[in-house]
Amino acid sequence: MEELAVVLSLAVVALVIVLAALMGAGLEALLKGYFELRRSLRATSYDFGGVLLKSPIVPGVSVIFVAPDASAKSRALVRRLLDLHFGKHEVVLVLDGPDQEERSCWVREFHLYRQERVVPEDLPMAAIRRCYLSNDPIRLLVVDKETGGLADALNAGVNAAQYPVIGLVDGEAEFIPEFLLRLIRPMLGDWERTVAVCGVAPAKAAPGLAGSIGAIESLRLWLVRCAAFSAWNKLLPVPGACMLVKREAVCSVGGFRAGTMGLFVDLHAADRANGSSRRIAFVASPVSFRPAAATWADLHRQARSDQQQLAAALRHRGPGAGREFFGLFCFRGLRPLLETAAYVLAAAGWITGLVPPALAALVLVTSIGGGIVISMAAVALRELADPSGMAPGSVAALCLAAIPENLGYRQVRNLWLMAGFFGAADVRERDRGQAGEKR
Repeated sequence: MEELAVVLSLAVVALVIVLAALMGAGLEALLKGYFELRRSLRATSYDFGGVLLKSPIVPGVSVIFVAPDASAKSRALVRRLLDLHFGKHEVVLVLDGPDQEERSCWVREFHLYRQERVVPEDLPMAAIRRCYLSNDPIRLLVVDKETGGLADALNAGVNAAQYPVIGLVDGEAEFIPEFLLRLIRPMLGDWERTVAVCGVAPAKAAPGLAGSIGAIESLRLWLVRCAAFSAWNKLLPVPGACMLVKREAVCSVGGFRAGTMGLFVDLHAADRANGSSRRIAFVASPVSFRPAAATWADLHRQARSDQQQLAAALRHRGPGAGREFFGLFCFRGLRPLLETAAYVLAAAGWITGLVPPALAALVLVTSIGGGIVISMAAVALRELADPSGMAPGSVAALCLAAIPENLGYRQVRNLWLMAGFFGAADVRERDRGQAGEKR
């Protein structure tokens, strides 16, 4: 029994040390993101929009959108993309295996007519059935193809695009009409080295406790996975982001294999293998954002969806991606598992008397106390880097929300993250099976 107590205590001590190290690394990443945000926001200027609209030297952008269906929401999103402010841009709408009713809906909505067009096969894709243009004065190309999945449809869009820069919008993004003008500037400033650009900002908090917790998660995401990763030149797109990528860069890595996040992982891996100095720029201005979570169901959906995309992007590259993004893998893959294990071992040891109460309490102090500090720091650092205009009372309310966030919600969220990360492979297999059935 004494040997079991020693082994259990050592296991808990080891988990506490690892969790403390992860908390320290998380705080360091927040500070790194804070300094990068200050540098980026102070260097941002919006005075040249008219020049960029008219200049013939600005490259054209092909914005690709893969329609999930023919619903009113999807059609409205296409119209918003057609209304973007830019000198030369087109919208490439990809229909991935639509049925006759869906196809007819799109034809009626945009007054489409069939055009005979040879689409290059630079990237692998399922067969294209037909292409359409609009009788209306809009720059819209519609590609109707056999079912192949999201990555295959994105590849078809890239093949059909006529411009050298590809525009992409996250499915959850709310964006401003000028986002192309904002994102093209880092490319024009350093065309040779800048291979892609991401732009996103956190949304305003929704009312209620769930909304406050969602706002804190959004702030951490913005400071760490956007700003800090940009400073380390390891930027990956996050939910709600708008993106620009050079077409030749997409082709150089073989196109899309695991969504937009997988593409960016491939770009980083290719640069590391080639010893390249290319970079992916980050635009911290509010060009787009993911709508704030307003309910507990929203928090669940957003956390699990992001985790599944991240897991799919890291897994399809194999062990190499894990080494390149080791810190991200530790925080999103290992930390929820280790933290949950620490709670279980500490509770079991305390109940059975095998673990000293002080050691069991240390687990709570390290994980919950450290989490509260990091969440409060994210709120404070955001206000220092880019004041949101919130009243002091609202800022204080966000800081206070960090307590219930880490004392209850965090433990449940760990379960969501584990299910999202380790269940991602099952989700992909199910999606492939559904695509095969549709064929």
